[in-house]
Amino acid sequence: MGKEKHSRRITPLSSLWLLLIPFLFAGCGFHLKGYRQASPILNGLFIMGGDEREGLAGVLRDILLSGGVVLDSDAASARYRLQITEESFHSRVLSVDANGKALDNEMRLEAAFRLHQAQAGATPPVQRLELVRQLSYSGSDELGQRNEAALMVQDMRQDMAGQIIRRLEALLK
Repeated sequence: MGKEKHSRRITPLSSLWLLLIPFLFAGCGFHLKGYRQASPILNGLFIMGGDEREGLAGVLRDILLSGGVVLDSDAASARYRLQITEESFHSRVLSVDANGKALDNEMRLEAAFRLHQAQAGATPPVQRLELVRQLSYSGSDELGQRNEAALMVQDMRQDMAGQIIRRLEALLK
């Protein structure tokens, strides 16, 4: 009894399914994480404060530019000025093992901002946001713990920037 050789052929029906699957996902509203198309109402925004690229202001700039928003390069001519008045990050140990190594950390990112509108003369109120995450470590991989914490901070900044953008869109509608 010989072994029969099975070959897989792509039939017209299976190729049709391969072509239809991306359209089905697009039609149901599926998007990759981090994809966001910002509202054109944010065009003409100028972001004040925090020139460093990895800070909250830099993350906001990157997200808005990648979402198609046209940012203004001059504060005086901008329709809106977003001022990041505060950004602070705190971490504290929640639990330790028998050797005194941290097992769980609480990471807290706080930010305050205000939106100045060109037409409004009054100073707008400061809005505050706070994100808290818990990071659990296992084992004694010191380098892995530092890398994981750095990734968590960047992810928290991305989340906070998304919340700020949603608040701005709600304020300006």
